[in-house]
Amino acid sequence: MSEISRRQFLYGAGVSMILPRLESFAAPAIAKAASTPKRFLALYVGHGFAVTHNDEHPSSDLSWYPRVIEDKLKFGPSMAAMQPLADKGKVSVFRGLEHPQVASINGHSSADSFLTGSNPEGTSGSPSIDQVAAMAHGKATRFPSLVLGNEGGLGASGSSLTLSYNRSGRAIPSNNDLLALYNRLFNSDPAIIRKEKALYARNGALVDRVLESAKSMQRRVSADDNQKIGSYLESIRSVEKNIERMEAWSDTPKPEVDPSNLSLKATVNEPELFIDTMYDLIYLAFKTDSTRYATYMLQSMIDGPWNEMSKNALGLPTGHHRLAHGAAGSGRKAMENLGAYDKFQGDRMGRFLGKMADTPEGDGSMLDNTIVYYGTSNSKTHVNRNYPLLVAGGSNLGIKHCGYHNFLTTGKQPLCNLYMTFLQSLDVPAKSFSDSTGVIQEILA
Repeated sequence: MSEISRRQFLYGAGVSMILPRLESFAAPAIAKAASTPKRFLALYVGHGFAVTHNDEHPSSDLSWYPRVIEDKLKFGPSMAAMQPLADKGKVSVFRGLEHPQVASINGHSSADSFLTGSNPEGTSGSPSIDQVAAMAHGKATRFPSLVLGNEGGLGASGSSLTLSYNRSGRAIPSNNDLLALYNRLFNSDPAIIRKEKALYARNGALVDRVLESAKSMQRRVSADDNQKIGSYLESIRSVEKNIERMEAWSDTPKPEVDPSNLSLKATVNEPELFIDTMYDLIYLAFKTDSTRYATYMLQSMIDGPWNEMSKNALGLPTGHHRLAHGAAGSGRKAMENLGAYDKFQGDRMGRFLGKMADTPEGDGSMLDNTIVYYGTSNSKTHVNRNYPLLVAGGSNLGIKHCGYHNFLTTGKQPLCNLYMTFLQSLDVPAKSFSDSTGVIQEILA
Protein backbone atom coordinates (compact mmCIF):
# COMPACT_ATOMS: atom_id res chain seq x y z
CA MET A 1 0.00 0.00 0.00
CA SER A 2 1.29 3.46 -0.84
CA GLU A 3 -1.02 5.38 1.48
CA ILE A 4 -3.78 4.83 4.02
CA SER A 5 -6.49 3.79 1.60
CA ARG A 6 -10.20 4.41 1.95
CA ARG A 7 -10.69 0.67 2.15
CA GLN A 8 -8.32 0.48 5.12
CA PHE A 9 -10.23 3.32 6.71
CA LEU A 10 -13.43 1.32 6.37
CA TYR A 11 -11.96 -2.18 6.50
CA GLY A 12 -14.48 -4.78 7.42
CA ALA A 13 -18.17 -4.19 7.12
CA GLY A 14 -18.66 -2.02 10.18
CA VAL A 15 -17.94 1.69 10.19
CA SER A 16 -16.90 1.40 13.84
CA MET A 17 -13.81 -0.45 12.61
CA ILE A 18 -12.32 2.83 11.43
CA LEU A 19 -11.07 3.28 14.98
CA PRO A 20 -8.10 0.87 14.93
CA ARG A 21 -6.64 2.14 11.66
CA LEU A 22 -6.97 5.78 12.61
CA GLU A 23 -5.54 5.29 16.07
CA SER A 24 -2.60 3.50 14.54
CA PHE A 25 -1.66 6.35 12.22
CA ALA A 26 -3.39 9.40 13.63
CA ALA A 27 -1.29 12.56 13.71
CA PRO A 28 -2.02 14.40 16.94
CA ALA A 29 -1.93 18.07 17.76
CA ILE A 30 1.49 19.55 17.18
CA ALA A 31 3.36 19.83 20.44
CA LYS A 32 6.84 20.90 21.45
CA ALA A 33 9.02 17.86 22.05
CA ALA A 34 10.56 17.20 25.43
CA SER A 35 14.34 17.45 25.61
CA THR A 36 14.74 13.72 26.18
CA PRO A 37 11.91 11.46 24.95
CA LYS A 38 10.84 8.41 26.92
CA ARG A 39 10.09 5.54 24.58
CA PHE A 40 8.74 2.00 24.52
CA LEU A 41 9.11 -0.76 21.94
CA ALA A 42 7.57 -4.23 22.21
CA LEU A 43 8.83 -7.15 20.09
CA TYR A 44 7.17 -10.56 19.87
CA VAL A 45 7.81 -14.03 18.46
CA GLY A 46 5.04 -16.64 18.61
CA HIS A 47 5.24 -20.35 19.55
CA GLY A 48 8.06 -19.98 22.08
CA PHE A 49 11.85 -20.16 22.19
CA ALA A 50 14.25 -23.06 22.68
CA VAL A 51 14.36 -23.29 26.49
CA THR A 52 15.24 -25.84 29.12
CA HIS A 53 13.83 -26.07 32.62
CA ASN A 54 17.16 -25.65 34.39
CA ASP A 55 20.91 -25.40 33.91
CA GLU A 56 21.36 -29.11 34.67
CA HIS A 57 19.48 -30.17 31.55
CA PRO A 58 21.78 -31.84 28.95
CA SER A 59 20.74 -29.24 26.34
CA SER A 60 20.88 -26.22 28.63
CA ASP A 61 23.85 -24.82 26.71
CA LEU A 62 21.45 -24.33 23.77
CA SER A 63 18.77 -22.61 25.83
CA TRP A 64 17.46 -19.14 25.01
CA TYR A 65 17.88 -18.33 28.72
CA PRO A 66 21.32 -17.22 29.85
CA ARG A 67 23.21 -18.83 32.69
CA VAL A 68 24.27 -16.80 35.70
CA ILE A 69 28.00 -17.19 36.32
CA GLU A 70 29.59 -15.14 39.11
CA ASP A 71 26.44 -12.99 39.22
CA LYS A 72 26.74 -12.14 35.52
CA LEU A 73 24.53 -13.17 32.60
CA LYS A 74 26.21 -15.51 30.12
CA PHE A 75 24.14 -16.05 27.00
CA GLY A 76 24.40 -19.17 24.89
CA PRO A 77 24.75 -19.27 21.10
CA SER A 78 21.13 -18.44 20.27
CA MET A 79 21.21 -15.11 22.10
CA ALA A 80 24.93 -14.34 21.94
CA ALA A 81 24.15 -10.97 20.35
CA MET A 82 22.87 -9.83 23.76
CA GLN A 83 26.19 -10.48 25.51
CA PRO A 84 27.81 -7.07 24.81
CA LEU A 85 24.77 -5.31 26.28
CA ALA A 86 24.61 -7.72 29.21
CA ASP A 87 28.28 -7.01 29.98
CA LYS A 88 27.40 -3.30 30.17
CA GLY A 89 24.40 -3.87 32.45
CA LYS A 90 21.81 -2.99 29.81
CA VAL A 91 19.76 -6.22 29.81
CA SER A 92 17.51 -8.16 32.19
CA VAL A 93 15.86 -11.55 31.66
CA PHE A 94 12.62 -12.71 33.27
CA ARG A 95 11.25 -16.16 34.02
CA GLY A 96 8.01 -17.13 35.73
CA LEU A 97 5.77 -14.25 34.58
CA GLU A 98 2.54 -14.88 32.71
CA HIS A 99 -1.01 -13.58 32.22
CA PRO A 100 -3.29 -15.48 34.66
CA GLN A 101 -6.36 -14.83 32.48
CA VAL A 102 -4.64 -16.52 29.55
CA ALA A 103 -2.90 -19.49 31.19
CA SER A 104 -5.61 -22.03 30.32
CA ILE A 105 -6.90 -20.76 26.95
CA ASN A 106 -6.13 -22.20 23.52
CA GLY A 107 -2.37 -22.24 23.05
CA HIS A 108 -2.65 -20.62 19.63
CA SER A 109 -4.47 -17.58 21.03
CA SER A 110 -2.04 -16.09 23.52
CA ALA A 111 -0.44 -13.69 21.02
CA ASP A 112 -3.64 -11.63 21.15
CA SER A 113 -3.16 -10.91 24.83
CA PHE A 114 0.62 -10.46 25.00
CA LEU A 115 0.42 -6.69 25.58
CA THR A 116 -3.09 -6.53 27.07
CA GLY A 117 -3.26 -9.25 29.71
CA SER A 118 -6.94 -9.85 28.88
CA ASN A 119 -8.49 -13.12 27.78
CA PRO A 120 -9.02 -13.01 23.99
CA GLU A 121 -11.78 -15.58 24.40
CA GLY A 122 -13.63 -13.27 26.81
CA THR A 123 -16.47 -10.87 26.07
CA SER A 124 -14.43 -7.68 26.36
CA GLY A 125 -10.84 -6.72 25.70
CA SER A 126 -8.37 -4.23 27.10
CA PRO A 127 -6.07 -1.74 25.40
CA SER A 128 -2.47 -2.78 24.93
CA ILE A 129 0.24 -1.10 26.98
CA ASP A 130 1.62 0.83 24.00
CA GLN A 131 -1.79 2.37 23.33
CA VAL A 132 -2.25 3.30 26.99
CA ALA A 133 1.06 5.16 26.79
CA ALA A 134 0.10 6.72 23.44
CA MET A 135 -3.23 7.93 24.85
CA ALA A 136 -1.32 9.66 27.63
CA HIS A 137 1.55 11.21 25.68
CA GLY A 138 1.02 10.54 21.98
CA LYS A 139 0.14 14.15 21.23
CA ALA A 140 3.80 15.08 21.61
CA THR A 141 4.72 13.49 18.25
CA ARG A 142 3.43 13.28 14.69
CA PHE A 143 2.40 9.66 15.22
CA PRO A 144 1.07 8.53 18.61
CA SER A 145 2.39 5.03 17.87
CA LEU A 146 3.58 2.67 15.16
CA VAL A 147 1.97 -0.76 14.87
CA LEU A 148 4.13 -3.08 12.79
CA GLY A 149 4.29 -6.76 11.90
CA ASN A 150 6.10 -8.93 9.38
CA GLU A 151 2.83 -10.49 8.23
CA GLY A 152 0.71 -7.34 8.44
CA GLY A 153 -3.01 -6.86 9.06
CA LEU A 154 -5.34 -8.01 11.80
CA GLY A 155 -5.64 -11.76 11.62
CA ALA A 156 -8.66 -12.94 13.57
CA SER A 157 -9.66 -13.15 17.20
CA GLY A 158 -7.42 -15.80 18.69
CA SER A 159 -5.08 -15.66 15.68
CA SER A 160 -3.74 -12.14 15.84
CA LEU A 161 -1.32 -10.53 13.40
CA THR A 162 -0.91 -7.48 15.61
CA LEU A 163 0.21 -6.73 19.17
CA SER A 164 -1.75 -3.47 19.57
CA TYR A 165 -5.33 -2.91 20.74
CA ASN A 166 -7.11 0.41 21.04
CA ARG A 167 -8.96 1.89 23.99
CA SER A 168 -12.00 -0.23 23.15
CA GLY A 169 -9.97 -3.43 23.00
CA ARG A 170 -10.20 -3.61 19.20
CA ALA A 171 -7.19 -4.84 17.27
CA ILE A 172 -5.14 -2.26 15.36
CA PRO A 173 -3.84 -3.70 12.08
CA SER A 174 -0.10 -3.97 11.77
CA ASN A 175 1.80 -2.45 8.85
CA ASN A 176 4.24 -4.60 6.90
CA ASP A 177 4.69 -2.39 3.83
CA LEU A 178 8.21 -0.97 4.15
CA LEU A 179 7.90 1.56 1.34
CA ALA A 180 4.51 2.81 2.51
CA LEU A 181 5.85 3.16 6.05
CA TYR A 182 8.84 5.15 4.82
CA ASN A 183 6.56 7.41 2.75
CA ARG A 184 4.24 7.92 5.68
CA LEU A 185 7.06 8.81 8.04
CA PHE A 186 9.55 10.68 5.89
CA ASN A 187 8.49 11.32 2.29
CA SER A 188 7.45 14.94 1.72
CA ASP A 189 6.94 14.55 -2.02
CA PRO A 190 4.16 17.07 -2.93
CA ALA A 191 2.16 14.37 -4.72
CA ILE A 192 2.13 12.18 -1.61
CA ILE A 193 1.18 15.12 0.61
CA ARG A 194 -1.70 16.03 -1.74
CA LYS A 195 -3.00 12.46 -1.61
CA GLU A 196 -2.80 12.43 2.19
CA LYS A 197 -4.68 15.72 2.45
CA ALA A 198 -7.34 14.51 0.02
CA LEU A 199 -7.76 11.33 2.05
CA TYR A 200 -8.14 13.29 5.28
CA ALA A 201 -10.82 15.43 3.67
CA ARG A 202 -12.76 12.38 2.39
CA ASN A 203 -12.50 10.62 5.70
CA GLY A 204 -13.58 13.76 7.55
CA ALA A 205 -16.69 13.96 5.38
CA LEU A 206 -17.36 10.28 6.03
CA VAL A 207 -17.13 10.77 9.79
CA ASP A 208 -19.56 13.69 9.53
CA ARG A 209 -22.09 11.41 7.81
CA VAL A 210 -21.58 8.69 10.41
CA LEU A 211 -22.18 11.19 13.22
CA GLU A 212 -25.36 12.48 11.57
CA SER A 213 -26.66 8.95 11.06
CA ALA A 214 -25.92 7.89 14.63
CA LYS A 215 -27.59 10.99 16.07
CA SER A 216 -30.65 10.32 13.95
CA MET A 217 -30.77 6.73 15.16
CA GLN A 218 -30.60 7.87 18.78
CA ARG A 219 -34.04 9.42 18.41
CA ARG A 220 -35.60 6.09 17.39
CA VAL A 221 -34.14 3.52 19.78
CA SER A 222 -34.49 2.44 23.41
CA ALA A 223 -32.67 3.98 26.34
CA ASP A 224 -30.26 1.03 26.52
CA ASP A 225 -29.46 1.30 22.83
CA ASN A 226 -29.06 5.04 23.25
CA GLN A 227 -26.35 4.43 25.81
CA LYS A 228 -24.53 2.12 23.39
CA ILE A 229 -24.80 4.66 20.60
CA GLY A 230 -23.54 7.37 22.97
CA SER A 231 -20.40 5.35 23.63
CA TYR A 232 -20.01 4.80 19.89
CA LEU A 233 -20.39 8.53 19.24
CA GLU A 234 -17.69 9.29 21.78
CA SER A 235 -15.32 7.01 19.87
CA ILE A 236 -16.26 8.58 16.53
CA ARG A 237 -15.66 12.06 17.91
CA SER A 238 -12.21 10.89 18.96
CA VAL A 239 -11.63 9.81 15.37
CA GLU A 240 -12.82 13.22 14.21
CA LYS A 241 -10.26 14.93 16.42
CA ASN A 242 -7.53 12.64 15.11
CA ILE A 243 -8.38 13.58 11.54
CA GLU A 244 -8.12 17.24 12.50
CA ARG A 245 -4.70 16.56 14.00
CA MET A 246 -3.56 14.75 10.87
CA GLU A 247 -4.64 17.71 8.79
CA ALA A 248 -2.68 20.04 11.08
CA TRP A 249 0.45 17.91 10.75
CA SER A 250 0.09 17.71 6.97
CA ASP A 251 1.39 21.27 6.67
CA THR A 252 4.46 20.48 8.75
CA PRO A 253 7.42 19.13 6.74
CA LYS A 254 8.36 15.57 7.52
CA PRO A 255 11.88 14.82 8.79
CA GLU A 256 14.42 14.22 6.04
CA VAL A 257 16.29 10.91 6.13
CA ASP A 258 18.53 9.22 3.60
CA PRO A 259 16.74 6.18 2.14
CA SER A 260 19.76 4.91 0.21
CA ASN A 261 20.66 2.36 2.90
CA LEU A 262 17.08 1.14 3.35
CA SER A 263 15.97 -1.99 1.50
CA LEU A 264 12.40 -0.80 1.07
CA LYS A 265 11.54 -3.50 -1.48
CA ALA A 266 12.72 -6.43 0.66
CA THR A 267 10.33 -9.37 1.05
CA VAL A 268 9.91 -12.50 3.15
CA ASN A 269 12.36 -14.15 0.75
CA GLU A 270 15.04 -11.81 2.12
CA PRO A 271 14.11 -11.94 5.81
CA GLU A 272 17.37 -10.47 7.11
CA LEU A 273 17.03 -7.42 4.84
CA PHE A 274 13.33 -7.06 5.60
CA ILE A 275 13.66 -7.20 9.38
CA ASP A 276 16.78 -5.00 9.43
CA THR A 277 14.92 -2.41 7.34
CA MET A 278 11.91 -2.48 9.65
CA TYR A 279 14.22 -2.01 12.64
CA ASP A 280 15.99 0.83 10.79
CA LEU A 281 12.65 2.56 10.20
CA ILE A 282 11.81 2.23 13.90
CA TYR A 283 15.24 3.63 14.75
CA LEU A 284 14.73 6.60 12.42
CA ALA A 285 11.21 7.20 13.73
CA PHE A 286 12.61 7.33 17.26
CA LYS A 287 15.63 9.42 16.28
CA THR A 288 13.46 12.04 14.55
CA ASP A 289 10.94 11.93 17.41
CA SER A 290 8.21 10.99 14.95
CA THR A 291 6.83 8.59 17.55
CA ARG A 292 7.80 7.26 20.98
CA TYR A 293 5.81 4.04 21.08
CA ALA A 294 5.96 1.07 18.72
CA THR A 295 5.08 -2.61 18.54
CA TYR A 296 6.56 -5.10 16.10
CA MET A 297 5.23 -8.65 15.71
CA LEU A 298 8.14 -10.60 14.26
CA GLN A 299 6.23 -13.88 14.05
CA SER A 300 2.59 -14.65 14.75
CA MET A 301 1.07 -18.03 15.58
CA ILE A 302 -0.44 -18.34 12.10
CA ASP A 303 0.99 -20.56 9.38
CA GLY A 304 2.05 -18.70 6.26
CA PRO A 305 5.09 -17.40 4.38
CA TRP A 306 6.77 -15.96 7.47
CA ASN A 307 6.20 -19.18 9.39
CA GLU A 308 7.81 -21.07 6.51
CA MET A 309 10.68 -18.57 6.31
CA SER A 310 12.76 -20.73 8.64
CA LYS A 311 12.69 -23.51 6.04
CA ASN A 312 12.68 -21.49 2.83
CA ALA A 313 15.25 -18.83 3.74
CA LEU A 314 17.20 -20.14 6.74
CA GLY A 315 17.51 -23.73 5.51
CA LEU A 316 16.01 -25.31 8.62
CA PRO A 317 14.04 -28.57 8.37
CA THR A 318 10.55 -27.09 8.69
CA GLY A 319 8.47 -24.02 9.51
CA HIS A 320 8.77 -22.20 12.82
CA HIS A 321 5.61 -23.70 14.29
CA ARG A 322 6.90 -27.25 13.80
CA LEU A 323 10.37 -26.28 14.99
CA ALA A 324 8.81 -25.14 18.26
CA HIS A 325 6.79 -28.34 18.56
CA GLY A 326 9.94 -30.37 18.04
CA ALA A 327 11.88 -28.49 20.72
CA ALA A 328 9.13 -28.97 23.31
CA GLY A 329 10.85 -32.16 24.46
CA SER A 330 14.23 -30.40 24.64
CA GLY A 331 15.95 -33.04 22.50
CA ARG A 332 19.33 -31.80 21.39
CA LYS A 333 18.81 -31.77 17.62
CA ALA A 334 15.39 -30.13 17.94
CA MET A 335 16.87 -27.55 20.31
CA GLU A 336 19.63 -26.84 17.80
CA ASN A 337 17.06 -26.27 15.04
CA LEU A 338 14.82 -23.93 17.02
CA GLY A 339 17.91 -22.32 18.53
CA ALA A 340 19.10 -21.45 15.02
CA TYR A 341 15.84 -19.59 14.45
CA ASP A 342 16.18 -17.89 17.85
CA LYS A 343 19.70 -16.85 16.89
CA PHE A 344 18.45 -15.33 13.63
CA GLN A 345 15.96 -13.18 15.54
CA GLY A 346 18.45 -12.43 18.32
CA ASP A 347 21.11 -11.30 15.86
CA ARG A 348 18.68 -8.96 14.12
CA MET A 349 17.60 -7.47 17.43
CA GLY A 350 21.21 -7.25 18.62
CA ARG A 351 22.15 -5.19 15.56
CA PHE A 352 19.26 -2.83 16.26
CA LEU A 353 19.96 -2.49 19.99
CA GLY A 354 23.65 -1.93 19.32
CA LYS A 355 22.76 0.91 16.97
CA MET A 356 20.56 2.49 19.63
CA ALA A 357 23.27 2.05 22.26
CA ASP A 358 25.78 3.78 19.97
CA THR A 359 23.52 6.81 19.41
CA PRO A 360 24.24 9.56 21.97
CA GLU A 361 21.14 11.22 23.36
CA GLY A 362 20.78 13.48 26.38
CA ASP A 363 22.74 12.12 29.33
CA GLY A 364 23.20 8.73 27.73
CA SER A 365 22.15 6.91 24.60
CA MET A 366 18.95 6.35 22.68
CA LEU A 367 18.77 2.90 24.29
CA ASP A 368 19.04 4.43 27.76
CA ASN A 369 15.89 6.43 26.96
CA THR A 370 13.97 3.51 25.46
CA ILE A 371 12.48 0.40 27.07
CA VAL A 372 12.81 -2.46 24.58
CA TYR A 373 10.72 -5.47 25.54
CA TYR A 374 11.19 -8.80 23.74
CA GLY A 375 9.47 -12.09 24.35
CA THR A 376 6.96 -14.79 23.58
CA SER A 377 3.75 -15.99 25.20
CA ASN A 378 4.62 -19.71 25.24
CA SER A 379 7.26 -21.33 27.42
CA LYS A 380 6.84 -24.26 25.07
CA THR A 381 4.49 -24.53 22.11
CA HIS A 382 0.90 -23.90 23.26
CA VAL A 383 1.86 -23.63 26.95
CA ASN A 384 0.72 -20.15 27.99
CA ARG A 385 2.70 -19.99 31.22
CA ASN A 386 6.17 -18.90 32.34
CA TYR A 387 6.91 -16.57 29.43
CA PRO A 388 10.58 -16.15 28.41
CA LEU A 389 11.10 -12.37 28.45
CA LEU A 390 13.93 -9.89 27.99
CA VAL A 391 14.11 -6.15 28.69
CA ALA A 392 16.87 -3.93 27.33
CA GLY A 393 17.56 -0.25 27.86
CA GLY A 394 15.52 2.25 29.82
CA SER A 395 18.25 3.09 32.32
CA ASN A 396 17.43 6.80 32.18
CA LEU A 397 13.77 5.96 32.72
CA GLY A 398 14.43 4.36 36.08
CA ILE A 399 14.86 0.75 34.91
CA LYS A 400 17.52 -1.08 36.94
CA HIS A 401 19.16 -4.01 35.22
CA CYS A 402 20.38 -6.65 37.61
CA GLY A 403 20.48 -9.75 35.52
CA TYR A 404 18.15 -12.71 35.85
CA HIS A 405 14.75 -12.54 37.58
CA ASN A 406 13.22 -15.96 38.29
CA PHE A 407 9.75 -15.47 39.72
CA LEU A 408 9.26 -19.22 39.91
CA THR A 409 11.51 -19.09 42.97
CA THR A 410 10.91 -15.58 44.31
CA GLY A 411 7.11 -15.58 44.17
CA LYS A 412 4.59 -15.47 41.35
CA GLN A 413 3.34 -12.13 40.04
CA PRO A 414 1.10 -11.33 37.08
CA LEU A 415 2.98 -10.18 34.00
CA CYS A 416 0.92 -6.99 34.06
CA ASN A 417 2.95 -5.93 37.11
CA LEU A 418 5.88 -5.62 34.71
CA TYR A 419 3.66 -3.55 32.43
CA MET A 420 2.69 -1.29 35.30
CA THR A 421 6.40 -0.84 35.98
CA PHE A 422 6.91 0.18 32.36
CA LEU A 423 4.01 2.65 32.48
CA GLN A 424 5.37 4.20 35.66
CA SER A 425 8.78 4.59 34.03
CA LEU A 426 7.11 6.23 31.01
CA ASP A 427 5.31 8.75 33.27
CA VAL A 428 1.90 7.38 32.34
CA PRO A 429 -0.56 8.19 35.17
CA ALA A 430 -2.14 4.75 35.40
CA LYS A 431 -3.30 3.32 38.72
CA SER A 432 -3.50 -0.22 37.35
CA PHE A 433 -3.23 -2.16 34.11
CA SER A 434 -5.47 -5.14 33.36
CA ASP A 435 -4.95 -7.58 36.28
CA SER A 436 -1.89 -5.89 37.79
CA THR A 437 -1.46 -5.89 41.55
CA GLY A 438 1.45 -3.45 41.73
CA VAL A 439 4.88 -2.86 40.20
CA ILE A 440 8.03 -4.98 40.22
CA GLN A 441 10.25 -3.06 42.59
CA GLU A 442 13.31 -5.18 41.86
CA ILE A 443 13.82 -3.51 38.49
CA LEU A 444 13.26 0.08 39.61
CA ALA A 445 16.31 2.18 40.39
